Formats: sequence, C-alpha cells, structure tokens
Amino acid sequence: MLAILIAVMAKAAVAEEVKFARPLGLIEVDVPAGARVSREIISLGSMLFFEPRLSGSGKTSCATCHDPAFAFSDPRPVSVSDNGVKQIRNAPSLYNVGYLPVLMWDGRFLTLEAAAFDPFKANGDMGIDISQAVDFLNADRTYNELFTKAFDGPPTGERMAKALSMYQRSLVSGGTRFDEFVFWDKTQALTSKEEAGLEVFSTRAGCLNCHDVFHPMFNPLGGGTALFTDFRFHNLGVGYVAGRHGDIGRFYKTRDPADVGAFKTPSLRNVELTAPYMHDGSIATLAEVIEFYDRGGTPNDHLSPSISPLHLSQEEKDALLAFLRSLTDPNAKVGSASLPKRP
Repeated sequence: MLAILIAVMAKAAVAEEVKFARPLGLIEVDVPAGARVSREIISLGSMLFFEPRLSGSGKTSCATCHDPAFAFSDPRPVSVSDNGVKQIRNAPSLYNVGYLPVLMWDGRFLTLEAAAFDPFKANGDMGIDISQAVDFLNADRTYNELFTKAFDGPPTGERMAKALSMYQRSLVSGGTRFDEFVFWDKTQALTSKEEAGLEVFSTRAGCLNCHDVFHPMFNPLGGGTALFTDFRFHNLGVGYVAGRHGDIGRFYKTRDPADVGAFKTPSLRNVELTAPYMHDGSIATLAEVIEFYDRGGTPNDHLSPSISPLHLSQEEKDALLAFLRSLTDPNAKVGSASLPKRP
C-alpha cells in the first residue's frame, strides 16, 4: 500500500494548493505568511511523521509519541525517547495544534517549524540529529523525488520541518455535539446530563477561567470559536512534592519566579481520548482529574489564584464528566486523520 502511495505521489506534475478544513466551532488555521500549502507538502509531511527510519534505532517515529489511535497523544504517562530513556512530560494531542501561538508545555517554541527540530538534536527523542535525518532522506531516491515535487529541491532540514509542520496543521478536529448545541442551536445534541454538565463547567466549576469558549453564551466578547484554552500558563500544583516542583514548567523559558511550576492550558477537545492527564501524565482518568480540581489542586507558593476547592456534589461531578465526553470528535475517536478538503 505504501509503495502505491509513493508511486502516485511521485507522478504528480504540479504541487496542488489546498485549504485546511474548518469544522464547526473553529476558525481558519494560522499559516505563516508566504507559506505554500499544497497536497504534496502535506502528504510528504505525513510520510515523514510516520517514518521510523528517521530515528537511531529505526523503530521510532513522530507517531510513536503522537499516536492517531489516542488523538495524536501518548497513552504512556511520559514519553520515551528512541534510546529508551523516559522523558519528564507526557506528549499532548496534536489535534488543532495549528491554532496555538506557542508550543510545548512550557511554551518554548513560537512556531511548529521551530518545534520540528527539537526531536532531532543531541540526545533528542529520535536518537539522531537533523543532519543525520537529512542525510538519510537525501540517500533515499523516493524521498528525493517527493521533496522535489513538493519544494522544487532536495531534502533539507528546513524543508523537512515545513512538511512536518504543514501535516500537523492539517490535523483539525471539531464538529462535536457540543458544537452543534452551541453554534447550530441544536438543543437535542446534548443529553440532559451533558447539558447539566455544561452548566457546571461554565459556572460552579469555573472551568471557563482557563478553558475559554468565545461565544456570547459564555464570553461577553462574543465570537464563534471554541478551542477550550486561554493559551496561558497556570500552576495547579501538579508534580509538587515535599516542598518542591519536579518540573519547573514555564520558568524554564521565562526565568520569571511567577512561572515556576506553571504549564500551558491544554485544549479540552477530544480530552476523553488523551489519557493520562497533566504535563507529567500523573492522573490516569478524567474522573480523577475532576477530583483533583475539586480538592483545589495541590497547594504551593505559586498556585494559580483561579484554583480553589470546588465542593462539587457527586451528581455535579458525574454531569461534568459526561459533558467533557461530549467534546469528542467522532473522526478523532476512530483515529482518522484525513488531508484537508480540496478548495
């Protein structure tokens, strides 16, 4: 099957311009100014994403830690590099990553292109550096042909990063029952329990403080999009043990003491599929996440002011859990990741 795909792609005469999908509840994906978006570039990026030969062992690919079966996240508590060394963080979902202004749990990268180089460095996740990856691609006739079709030139580190980034931007996920309920006014899209959970989510539980929805129903600024994140960084006390943080979080990037132990707010879309939770994968289930927030997180000197005990009833917790499960995209649930639709 792969050989057929390669043959078809290699015969393509002209790079075909495409538009990214825009499902209900989302806006246009942010693309760097002047960047070309073509089916050839995205298809090449897909091949690179699933290519295990771009690793020291020949067994690790980007998909090893961003598995489509788990909404492009890692079901392990923390990811494991190609050389078998456990990392300190869980790999989050890549769905809708094209909307994010900063990448990684600590926000160290501003673009997907910059982040694409990170696994290919000394002692990096892939076990080889970027120059070794480029050498492999240049030695492969098929990849040479595909890079030429996509970029009018041979494989380079920059072109490799562009292809991987455009493929990741194509991983757009929306159109859930929540979106139908809010944006199409389909009152039957949510069950009565899920609707009650939405009420808890937007009031008693205070989830909207960080997992924002831009719609007049919830936000005075209005709007018509729901990424369920404020794009900011918060300290919940996750990983705080015996008076210290096991991971300094955003402080790694800013060196601002106020950012110690703070991590980026993840989107809640497809959250049902992305267990375990938190930056260190320390919470196994959504029900346990709700209990964690209900307790008010883990107290520490830098705890976010928006975190405090909720004192939810069991009925409210059950309803909130039901609502969170309504944020699952049916396509993501079956692990699909189609290319953007033709314009």
